[in-house]
Amino acid sequence: MSMNVVDVGTPPEGLKREGWSTNEVRIHGFANLSTTGDEYVPSPEFSCFGHQWVVRVYPVGTLESDRYVTVMLINMSDSSIKIRCGFSVRNANGKEKAHDEETFEIAAYGEDDEENDTSYIVRYCLNFGRRSTIMESLVNGSLIIEVRMKDMSTDKAITQFIPTNPINKNVLQKFMDEETADVVFEVDNGSLESEEHANKKPKNTTTFYAHRFILQDISTMLAELCKPAEGGITTVSISDVKPEIFKHMIYYSYGGKLTETNFLRNNAKDIINACDKYGLVHLKLEAEAMYIKSTEITMDNMIDSLLYADSKNLALLKETIMDYIVANKHNIMGKVSFSNVPSDMMTDLLAATARGEQDTGGAIEEDESVKYNKMRVGKLRKMLDEKGLDVDGSRESMIALLKENNA
Repeated sequence: MSMNVVDVGTPPEGLKREGWSTNEVRIHGFANLSTTGDEYVPSPEFSCFGHQWVVRVYPVGTLESDRYVTVMLINMSDSSIKIRCGFSVRNANGKEKAHDEETFEIAAYGEDDEENDTSYIVRYCLNFGRRSTIMESLVNGSLIIEVRMKDMSTDKAITQFIPTNPINKNVLQKFMDEETADVVFEVDNGSLESEEHANKKPKNTTTFYAHRFILQDISTMLAELCKPAEGGITTVSISDVKPEIFKHMIYYSYGGKLTETNFLRNNAKDIINACDKYGLVHLKLEAEAMYIKSTEITMDNMIDSLLYADSKNLALLKETIMDYIVANKHNIMGKVSFSNVPSDMMTDLLAATARGEQDTGGAIEEDESVKYNKMRVGKLRKMLDEKGLDVDGSRESMIALLKENNA
């Protein structure tokens, strides 16, 4: 940083100007200044870091400082800045006699601080140095204050590394760890083609190693299956889920992510079915969202999709289909039979219709039930999740749960 010298008054002959790589404020004839408390001498404005600054020096301090010299740095610009700021005074021999340094978030000039009533004061060193010490440090009768300033924004390039909490990584590393596992899943492979291995007995199951401590809180179904057995190792047979699907279910339980993967896209329905059976709610809803994203609702498949959504408690899929029906009602009427659709879906249809209606501009009072019924499934689930409540259910059950818990 280049040296800035700011003179207050007329400097005497021979005063050295070199010395510090910072800003200097020189108060000439300091001993002759007023000794009335709370009176100060201001420096002219000087520039640093694109801001204008003024230093005020109180020769005998403020009324509260008990004859200490007080130094004040003021940001005169109309924007705030964060700096590390220090004041230093050296005697004629270059020995530092007074020093103070701190980091401050500096307000703009005239910006009010109601809590601390500091207004535009950005650096206020009340008891910077005893007046007697400062008087002994004058150089040819001049008080030379070294104003050290550092823009803290320049430190942004020096990023401190803070490692992340390793718990998620550590848990995921235990996935399929045979040595520490206390649960063994034997998943039926189904019929295997064994022509290429005629002389070998085909393996009919795929083995997955897991940990009761992790799985018991994932779902009540898994908790029941993983109850401790004699010997400490629990063996569970699975015959209704494909091994690859089950593998990803367990992987997800350990904190693994399937979001937007091709596997999730290509197997969304199988994942929904498996998760619905074994109670992995969050993965089920993730697969539901992918199923909706990758499946086009048409007049040919909407009834089957609606019945499937109802059977698996897929409220978001049901809402998507109802929105399709409302948007295409003129084309659907008289062409599609709803005889197999359960009557309790009428509420979902009415909710979709209400959402699609244009506001007539009338001031219609809505009670809480109406507001809930018009809410999107995503919002209902979010409200439930924030309260730590079950998000797997129909629109009616979610609304009932919210009301019960004073949402």
